[in-house]
Amino acid sequence: MTKKDFPLISIALCTYNGARYLPDQLDTLVQQTYPNLEIVAVDDNSSDDTWNILQEYTNRYSYFNIYRNPKNLGYQQNFEKALKSCSGEFLAISDQDDIWKADKIQQLYDNIDENIMIYHDSEFIDEKGQLLNMKMSDKLNMVEGSDPIPFLFFNCVSGHSLMFRKSLLEAILPFPNVGIYDHYIAFTASSIGKIKYLSKSLVLHRQHIGNSTDILGRKKSKSRMQVTLERMNRENNWLKTCAEVSKSKPASRLADMLYKSAKNRTNNLFNFRFGFLVWKYQNTLMLIPQNKDFRTLSFAIRQIWGAKMKSLVKR
Repeated sequence: MTKKDFPLISIALCTYNGARYLPDQLDTLVQQTYPNLEIVAVDDNSSDDTWNILQEYTNRYSYFNIYRNPKNLGYQQNFEKALKSCSGEFLAISDQDDIWKADKIQQLYDNIDENIMIYHDSEFIDEKGQLLNMKMSDKLNMVEGSDPIPFLFFNCVSGHSLMFRKSLLEAILPFPNVGIYDHYIAFTASSIGKIKYLSKSLVLHRQHIGNSTDILGRKKSKSRMQVTLERMNRENNWLKTCAEVSKSKPASRLADMLYKSAKNRTNNLFNFRFGFLVWKYQNTLMLIPQNKDFRTLSFAIRQIWGAKMKSLVKR
């Protein structure tokens, strides 16, 4: 079989001041065993040597395309721009500081079947590339299928682990102003089609102070009340966004009920309806976290409390 016998797969890579780890990641992208690749890198106006590194790889690899933003857009809009610039039948997403297994794209292509999206497990490494002896699946239950309800509060699909059909772009773009792009992709994909989980670790996912997400919980500089208020606001905005994805779907209807019952919880004492809904749908809503404390009556009762009640109790 020749290269033309395989559909084009695009890798969307976003960079910002990533010179420290970028060459290691780029080497694993260009060494992929899948024969028909396009790499689209969009730099978000870096001030370090990132752009020069990207230019070096563009000069060496004809399928490597780079773009530079005249001003910083932020990682969410930058990934949106990168995905819009891709032309492949399938699209994969890459961070700037991970290490990919050589057969990652081939494995995803071989296993996506008729699903609209596929994602895989990952192993954590530290700043120096040393294994932390922990996988994503050690922290989270990895879900698949066509039920987006588990994604209303939690997410197990990391951007670096997913690949999806280009037909999904119409449904996910533009990204909403709230939430994180990979969470939104997972919710939307499972709303309009099926997603599949591949239980293989195909990426060494680097953990360091510059990560945009904090899966291992290493960044703890805020008070508990600050964290609580931010979480409530974030969840409220996210539930409102999910409610608007497809109002005819059960998950979006549930998101709408949850949002309306708790949209004022940052300023009130109690939210009885919200706590009842969390308790009623707990087996699905709390499917992703492995911590069993999320699936108890006491957890549902705690959701009744608004921010004012939480602050009084803490006193």
